[in-house]
Amino acid sequence: MSIFCNLTCSYCPHPSQGRTKGNMSFSTFVDVVELAIECGQKDLFLNNFGEPLLHPELLDFIAYTKTKGIECNFITNGILLDEAMAWGLSELGIHDIYLSEHLIGQKERIQQMFQEKSIPLSIVYTYNPHQQEKHDWAGQVTSKTTSRRSLTSTIKKQKPCIFETKKRVVVLWNGSINTCCIDVNGTGIVGSVKDYIGRTHEYEFNSIPLCSTCDLMREE
Repeated sequence: MSIFCNLTCSYCPHPSQGRTKGNMSFSTFVDVVELAIECGQKDLFLNNFGEPLLHPELLDFIAYTKTKGIECNFITNGILLDEAMAWGLSELGIHDIYLSEHLIGQKERIQQMFQEKSIPLSIVYTYNPHQQEKHDWAGQVTSKTTSRRSLTSTIKKQKPCIFETKKRVVVLWNGSINTCCIDVNGTGIVGSVKDYIGRTHEYEFNSIPLCSTCDLMREE
C-alpha cells in the first residue's frame, strides 16, 4: 500500500531497495480488493517494506474493504500511532495492533495511551529486532547487525515457502504483482492487478533467483 518508511534501519533492505517508492492510489486499491474477492480472500494485510501509517488514505482504504466484506490489518512500527489514529482504527472495527518495535519504547507508549484514553485496541503481536535474531533477507542486507546462515547445503531440503504452496502474491503500491514479499528489487514482478482480474486461475508460482538463498516462511 505504501512503500515509504519513517525509519532507515541498518538491518532492513528498504533503504537501499531497487524498486521505486510511492503510495497506492485509491483506484488501484479498488482493483486490489476486486482481485482479492475473486481469489476468495477474507482479509488483507496492508504493508510490504513500508510504514502503513504514512499513507494519507489508510482509513479510507480500510473503510472501503469493510463495504466489501474484507477485514484489514497491518504491521506498524507504531511511531505515528497517536490518539486520533487509534480512535479512527477502532471505529472501523480494528481490534488488534501488530507492532514491529524498531524504536524501543513504542510498545509501552502505545499500551499506556490505550489504557489512559480507554481506546479498545490491543497489541497482539510485537516483533523486537533489538532482542530477536535478525536475518539478512536472503542475502539482500549486509550488516554487522544481521546473522548469515549457511544455506547452500540445506536450502534444497527445506519445504516450499508459503508463496509457492498457497500461491500467495504481493501487490505493490503501483499495482504490480510480485512473486514474493521480500523481493525489494522487483525481479519477481509478473504483471499487474489488472492483468489478473478475471484470470486468477492462470497464475502459477515460478521461482526467482532470490529463492536459491532464501529460507524464510518455509515452515509456515
